[in-house]
Amino acid sequence: MRMKKRYGLLTVMALLLAAAVLGGCGKKKVTAESLMEEVEANMEDVDSAHMNLLANIVMSIKQSGISMDLKVDMDMDMEVTNDPAAAHIEADMSMSLMGLSMELESYSVEEDGKMVTYSGMAGEWTRQEQPLEQKSADMNAMITGATSYELQDGTEKVDGREVYILNGKVSGKYMEGVLGEVSGSMGSMSIDWSKMEMDMVIKIDKKTKQPVSAEIDCGDALSELMKGAMGAAGVEDAEVSIKEFVMTCTYKSFNDVDEIVVPEDVKAAAVSGGSSDTLDDFLNNSQPESDLPDAPSFPAAEGNREETEPEEDGLTPNADGTYTLKDYWGGDQGVKIAAPAGYELSPYSDDQYLYFDAVLDRDYHYVSALYTLDRDYTEETMTDYYMEGMEYYRTDTDYSDLDIQEKKTVQVNGRDVSYVKCTYVYDEDNYYTEYCIWTFLPDGQVVQCEVEESSYDGPCDILDDGIVETVMSAVRG
Repeated sequence: MRMKKRYGLLTVMALLLAAAVLGGCGKKKVTAESLMEEVEANMEDVDSAHMNLLANIVMSIKQSGISMDLKVDMDMDMEVTNDPAAAHIEADMSMSLMGLSMELESYSVEEDGKMVTYSGMAGEWTRQEQPLEQKSADMNAMITGATSYELQDGTEKVDGREVYILNGKVSGKYMEGVLGEVSGSMGSMSIDWSKMEMDMVIKIDKKTKQPVSAEIDCGDALSELMKGAMGAAGVEDAEVSIKEFVMTCTYKSFNDVDEIVVPEDVKAAAVSGGSSDTLDDFLNNSQPESDLPDAPSFPAAEGNREETEPEEDGLTPNADGTYTLKDYWGGDQGVKIAAPAGYELSPYSDDQYLYFDAVLDRDYHYVSALYTLDRDYTEETMTDYYMEGMEYYRTDTDYSDLDIQEKKTVQVNGRDVSYVKCTYVYDEDNYYTEYCIWTFLPDGQVVQCEVEESSYDGPCDILDDGIVETVMSAVRG
């Protein structure tokens, strides 16, 4: 799975961060060079480390007049040993706009002259191999001369410890080693790594001359990577950029990790896994019914439509002309949805994501409605989720003139229907109006409809509160 592939890559990133910091410190006037030489000397006897890696990612996706932000957070607890080279990782990962929340685990160990990674998610395990000698050589090449540092004036306190602060510029050579495997999984592309670099901040304990933390900002570099991936995939009308990609590795302790051994039940459960070839394998990764998310699912918007090729003949309608919408978790229950008045079914629809596009005769103006079906949520959860999602726009300078309205509730066909609305301007001249609408069915399922209007030739002027009745009247139960 793509999720497991990405998870293994973050393991490698963490190991490389540790190795890069274990590279240097002196005794005269403290300089960046002398400090790194002293760190190297003090770390010679360190055989293991216990670390925590936080990864915060915000991805912006835009296509066919529709835009969305996808926020990914990962919290990884890692144990790493040098001899033999091994790692054990436990992680929690969430994706804000898809409602995904999951626990991940992996073991990376040497087996028969190869580096073998066992990746687990929701009780399922896969096994992947890499040549051990090749990986070691690549790591050494990246560490040597890969980074330049500048020592900040003065020190600061971190958890009661006085630390030196080093600002670094990580070279493209280092990045190619860390991210090259990612780019390879996205398809063929041409990237000039020599023109790229990442900002790094490393903190060193003044007393022990050991690393305390390392933070790398990968945002700009990953944006270039995504552009190359989209171009290689032949997607010309979509824009994907990384607004934020920051990894912070905190070194919790050294020389207290026991030998990392893969449990026999993990080995028995693992099957050989091939490498993923496309980015959408990651975004389309499903989650078992037993591991429901903590927030309502927010399916991929039209900005992600390249992930699913349209059906040649489209969805097959029911005898009454409606379409059956099923929930994200694969339940047997479904609900019938008719095309709202003035809308037609998009060829990108499937039985979990029903897209309808408004029939318009205006250029540079789009209106679309997306239906999804979910369960196990409350009115309070739905309200908090959508309001918090809209509040996120305030944190991004690309959004202006933001107006968020409080939740309202109306009656449509005898059902309570709730909705929240916001309007904003994106990137100075792209105007948007969004409605997030939901209603609960008698069996506890919740039908959600997200309606968006976008305009590139002036403020939006089509959607108003009447859209609530229009789209919810199409829900036939």
